[in-house]
Amino acid sequence: FLDTYDSIRREWYPEVVESLALAARSLPEQQLQKCLQELCAQVQGGSQPRVAELCAVRTLFSASPLALNKLQVSHVKALSQVLFLTTHLPTFFLRHRLRSHVLEIRQLDRALLRLGLAQLSEEELRAACYLRGLNSTHLGVSECRAWLEQWLGLSCKLQASEASLLANSMVLLSLNYTRAKE
Repeated sequence: FLDTYDSIRREWYPEVVESLALAARSLPEQQLQKCLQELCAQVQGGSQPRVAELCAVRTLFSASPLALNKLQVSHVKALSQVLFLTTHLPTFFLRHRLRSHVLEIRQLDRALLRLGLAQLSEEELRAACYLRGLNSTHLGVSECRAWLEQWLGLSCKLQASEASLLANSMVLLSLNYTRAKE
């Protein structure tokens, strides 16, 4: 079932990346605009971004047009689909629910960092990856742990105002993970 649900979720990944690339065109700061466009092109080309690259553009995600409350409705709906949230709500509720779920994951990440990944069983490790956008069913434990360490390295650095980056990173860090390992 996890593979089936993941394939449904993955159908929305290209739309999320395309929405980011489109929003990047309207950013006022040229250097950050170029960084985000390159990051999107990198992901669309089959590569996986590094946490440092995502952190370099983090300030873009707390202001228009990339803050959660400023994203295009289609982008919000695509991110909601990634989290398996219903999209049949008014836009205000969609944004609120998406923000709530992303910030809950961020809180779980902080708790997980305090607990330590070594404390997780294999099943818990896989479930943690899956919740954050990575289909871990065909990955080894070491690959899951490495990805989750990378995720926590990003998540625990972000402020609540940068929730949009965390939501988009579910796609950016997961889309090509297995391809990057091959």
